Amino acid sequence: MGKGKYQKTKYSRIFRYVGTKGTVYGIDYYAGGKKHREIIGSVLTEAQQELQRHRNMAWSGNFLSMSGRNKVTFTDLAEKYRELQKGEIYFEKTRRFYVNTVEEFFTGRKIYQISPLDIEDYKKKRKARATKWKKVRSDVAVNRELETLRHMLNKALEWGMLAENPFNKFRSPIFFGEDENRIRYLTEEEMKRLSEVLDRQPPARRKENKNAPPSYSYLKNIIMAALLTGLRRGDILNLRWAEVDLDKGLVLFNERKKMNRQRVKALNTAMINLLKGTPHGESEFISNGPDGQPLNGVKRSFKTVFKVAKFKDFHFHDLRHSSASYMVMRVASLKAVQEHLGHNSLATAQKYAHLGPEFQRAEVEKLSGVFTGGFAGSKNLARNDQKPDFPTDTKNYANA
Repeated sequence: MGKGKYQKTKYSRIFRYVGTKGTVYGIDYYAGGKKHREIIGSVLTEAQQELQRHRNMAWSGNFLSMSGRNKVTFTDLAEKYRELQKGEIYFEKTRRFYVNTVEEFFTGRKIYQISPLDIEDYKKKRKARATKWKKVRSDVAVNRELETLRHMLNKALEWGMLAENPFNKFRSPIFFGEDENRIRYLTEEEMKRLSEVLDRQPPARRKENKNAPPSYSYLKNIIMAALLTGLRRGDILNLRWAEVDLDKGLVLFNERKKMNRQRVKALNTAMINLLKGTPHGESEFISNGPDGQPLNGVKRSFKTVFKVAKFKDFHFHDLRHSSASYMVMRVASLKAVQEHLGHNSLATAQKYAHLGPEFQRAEVEKLSGVFTGGFAGSKNLARNDQKPDFPTDTKNYANA
């Protein structure tokens, strides 16, 4: 800056520099445990804004010193995580409950003190602890909690609150194994039973006839939508009328499980007719409750329907499997199934391949007629321990 004079101002960490070319303002801040001084410009408000930016970055962790990181508790992280994740669909519907559980376990701990051993201990104790319904806690439930913990610590790493995520120290995956290749789909006989249950008419006077079977017709459209589209339950229940174009037969929506990834999906004629027959009320959501908001807490109703239909080992997500399975059995390509389900890779749809032997045979049959030269009989085919039936003098053979 040349010769000049530094002067204090009435604002903390903002100084004035008077030099031969005029007066400018600068800021003092700490980064990496060291004090830094930076000239900003001739306008005081610019220096104030820049200082505030550095303060925000310091809180977010970009300039936290080692001593500062060691003071961050898990409760501090949980509060900041809730603040910044608030409004995200996946967080509001699912992850915020896992945050409460994880925070309860690690409360009072500094996040830099969390080790792989602590994570192993959490996994074991959560698995051993029964649910509030006195049932064995599933491996999947514990995995979702561990994934939330890992995400929180990754965010702490991004924000500078943590030097290293302890999850990265595991040599083998810490998560329980999940059967991703499980395929449970509705048989034709089960389809018939399900249809009978869903088509039940509501009793005219329920109070007078308490023994009359209940009506589940209000669930029919949702279950049919799952079978026809292959969408996940959350995507179906939160589908908006504005996202559907019935004239073009398309739906443009955000996949909740894929962190709101936008996706375009073609609708078949049956689904288009189903939507056309659905009353369009004042709510923006296609499936909505009395308050106009998406249906919530319907898991028990679906479970009851499947129980009444006498299904064994069946979950709502299996309707998605059923949709893909019947596509393959009706000679759809695996590429089409991949796009139907919205999978990122063809490998995920590969698990449905065994359901379509006719399709596989039709595909490999395309090789017939390609090699028109014919082959020798099996008695002329050389085994590994036999000499080849062609000249061993390769030089003369090549010139032949």
